[in-house]
Amino acid sequence: MNNKTLLAFLLALQETETNPAWEDLCDKWEILSLKSQITPKNWENLQSKLEAVLKNNAAMNQHYQAFNAQLEKVQITSDLLPTLAELEAVKSDSREVDTLGYHPGKDDGESNEVPNIMVIAYVISSNKAPEKVAKTLLQRLSDWLKRK
Repeated sequence: MNNKTLLAFLLALQETETNPAWEDLCDKWEILSLKSQITPKNWENLQSKLEAVLKNNAAMNQHYQAFNAQLEKVQITSDLLPTLAELEAVKSDSREVDTLGYHPGKDDGESNEVPNIMVIAYVISSNKAPEKVAKTLLQRLSDWLKRK
């Protein structure tokens, strides 16, 4: 699993409603957002939770497959992702967004000023209206993909 896979899932979320497997996935995102390092085993566990959500929601799975195929063909730049200020504006807890767990290294191709995908996922999933928050936070990326 990689960042584009997770982004495809979050983009699909804005197009559909959540299902019962969603709560389990949200719990996993919260745990991973607090870690200082995400291991391959963590990613495997998250992948299985994503698959469970998609298995129980055909519409979301269809959107996920389409977004995933699109994302694999493009390079995502930081200007397409939400800023720390945008995440702070919608987060539902009192923690500072830039102090949440995992911070990517230089190999991830992300600067420290751009939140990583796991933090974006946590902010979306911890909100009472995740579909709405996903749509708000990922609007630039979504619009850009529609033009591709």
